[in-house]
Amino acid sequence: MGDEIEAAEYTREHRREYRAKVRTCLDVFERMLAQSRFDFERPLTGMEIEFNLVDADWQPAMSNAAVLEQIADPAYQTEIGAYNIEFNVPPRRLPGTSALELEAHLRASLNAAEIKANSQGAHIVMIGILPTVMPEHFEGAWMSPSTRYEALNASIFSSRGEDLLIDIPGPEPLTIQSPSIAPESACTSVQLHLQVAPNDFA
Repeated sequence: MGDEIEAAEYTREHRREYRAKVRTCLDVFERMLAQSRFDFERPLTGMEIEFNLVDADWQPAMSNAAVLEQIADPAYQTEIGAYNIEFNVPPRRLPGTSALELEAHLRASLNAAEIKANSQGAHIVMIGILPTVMPEHFEGAWMSPSTRYEALNASIFSSRGEDLLIDIPGPEPLTIQSPSIAPESACTSVQLHLQVAPNDFA
């Protein structure tokens, strides 16, 4: 979820301007919290749900652009990987039967989206880390066509100055080096957004 940008690379001056804007936003946010300039009498919740697209063999389907074109709902957006999509659930009130209404809304929307995905030879799955993702899937056109993601990738590796090392011990250990943020696309999640009173804000 986010706005598209024009440039994929930034100068030092761009970065200084960005940091200054972030500081300004944080200062304004602090004042708003102190002055209680929030509508907190109506607690709301929204969420973002990230999904994987797979083909008939449960392999990553790098087809989110075609699937989203078929779904044709602005609540569904790209994520970083071409086999990822995101569903942005509008905020709603919490009390009463809201949870049941939310469930009904999610089921209806996702069922409709699945039918549209099927027309492109894909299925929508919510599974966290897709177990069929392999290093070879991170070669070639793995990234969603977006300048925003290109800029994110370029900025991270410009700052790091080296490849990304992933070293996960355990019964099924994984050690891999990546020249891009492609492994990030393997990690999908559900993110809840809660509107709370300023005094309850951590």
